[in-house]
Amino acid sequence: MSFKASQQSQHNKRILKQFSKQAVPFAKKVPAHSNQAAFDRIIKTAGITKKDVVLDVACGPGMMSAAIALKAGHVTGIDLVPQMLKQARLLQQEKGLVNMVFKRGDVYKLPFDDASFSAAVTRLSVHHFLKPLAVIKEMARVTKSKGRVAVIDVYTKSPTHSRLHNLLEKLRDDSHARALSLAELKGLMRKAGVRRIKSAFYRLEIELERQLSASFPKPGDDDRIRRLVSNDKNGLVSVRRRKETFLVYPIAILVGENP
Repeated sequence: MSFKASQQSQHNKRILKQFSKQAVPFAKKVPAHSNQAAFDRIIKTAGITKKDVVLDVACGPGMMSAAIALKAGHVTGIDLVPQMLKQARLLQQEKGLVNMVFKRGDVYKLPFDDASFSAAVTRLSVHHFLKPLAVIKEMARVTKSKGRVAVIDVYTKSPTHSRLHNLLEKLRDDSHARALSLAELKGLMRKAGVRRIKSAFYRLEIELERQLSASFPKPGDDDRIRRLVSNDKNGLVSVRRRKETFLVYPIAILVGENP
């Protein structure tokens, strides 16, 4: 096994370990992840209609998949983590959605033929990919010509913001790889062949202690996170509201056209 393959294997193990534990808390304890206004903005920007057959890459507990299924013809969600897919299927049953299926699979080698979908989306996942370009290329491969590729993820606004954000997230969740700048995200999409990229934005705010309760940092790292946030005098990654501290995540919705 090459060094790069070994590195990817170890990273996949971290993802499996973290998100197996995070599956229920992610789905149940952090309502910001299932904000309907954010879903509506994503669906509108991606132009999803009943004519669409959509792939949700790294779908997690299926919240985005379920929101899309209400507007699309069919949705397929794919994820590496069985416990996440279990939550996704429970959500599907709860909502009575029959136009949706979930599969376990490797996002670097999507188990679908070329041009299988009219749209492919991935939400809040790129910062976990060691090789994000490879995943976006796969999304473009399985999307039809003139179909849409949508990347929705946190982005960093400056080198200082990047350093602090990535340090906090790595302490909170060691499967975090790196949040990218807006220019980097758009650059990856262009390298994958995606064109005519349009942008929309929203802001995700999660109360600090709620986020930590849904995470599994190493012993002592939760207190280190609290100290870093308390020293965030310029509000790069946090904001105080009603005597509570919220972590702030600027989110970009980037939607482009497949050649």
